[in-house]
Amino acid sequence: STQSTGPNLLNFPTKMNKVLALLLLALITIVFSLPPGEDWCISGNGIGICGSVRVAGAIDYVAWNNMQFINTYDHGRELQIAIVNASGECYNPTEAGSSNDGAGPTSSSKLLGISTAGNVYRTTSLPAFWLAPGQIDPNGCRAVNNEIVSNFVTSKAITIGYLGVWNAIQYLISVTVPMRQAYIQIEAPTGYMPQHSFSSFWTINLGTGALTPVSGGPGETTDPVIIGTPNQQYAMGAYLAQSNAAQYSHYARFDFPSSNAAWATSKWSVVFRDMGGVNAGQVISLETVICLGTLGDVQACMVGMARKTGYINCAGRC
Repeated sequence: STQSTGPNLLNFPTKMNKVLALLLLALITIVFSLPPGEDWCISGNGIGICGSVRVAGAIDYVAWNNMQFINTYDHGRELQIAIVNASGECYNPTEAGSSNDGAGPTSSSKLLGISTAGNVYRTTSLPAFWLAPGQIDPNGCRAVNNEIVSNFVTSKAITIGYLGVWNAIQYLISVTVPMRQAYIQIEAPTGYMPQHSFSSFWTINLGTGALTPVSGGPGETTDPVIIGTPNQQYAMGAYLAQSNAAQYSHYARFDFPSSNAAWATSKWSVVFRDMGGVNAGQVISLETVICLGTLGDVQACMVGMARKTGYINCAGRC
């Protein structure tokens, strides 16, 4: 048997209610249909966020108004968490997978658990190191890790419509550090976007709301980065609201053009660093707010949300 949660429009005899019933069924189909290649999704306010087995539960689909905001060419892109220590990319646990995973259908990272209960996207995983033991990347970086998979227990919880703001996405991160690190950096998170669409860059002053057009870098700033389309109809930006560890936030941007549209990507990153040393077993908890929509939507969201949540302001001190 089933329990009714409201009027059954299909039982109403009027033509108008039959039309409404069909519309309701269509909306249900839209909300619960998984995009091709995706395994888990949450949705709300016209925004869809999804992940897949291919990237061990990292986010490889963020869509609004028929636009996919995420580049998924390989396992180093996506919307994901990445970690480095003092060895940089030579020691680089990466949520979605490893360099050797390439554009393939599987990930070296280990997904330990996933849930979309309550329309909150939650995962816990062990990120793979970007480089395999002894592997040398094109820049000459030789892996210093001795394992394929790291022991950095990494969790996230993602909610759409944070604090009642339709286009605000709460992105909670928890990283348990398995051994002492003199220095640790977490991209919390980083977002790779299709460069053929998202090729315009701005920084935003969260206090005044002022937008400053900037180059695609590479560059790093104490003001959050927004990347959008040249016509400003689609954009995404993020800021670090809270940390239980070092009070540090920088924002990075990169532009990687290519004649191969699938490969070309634009990148923003919320950069957290703790340069004072982190002990084995310490849990680093971070809260990031991501906003998307038109450029004007993102500007209003970021300024309004920063007033509600507060934010870590490194200007002039870190």
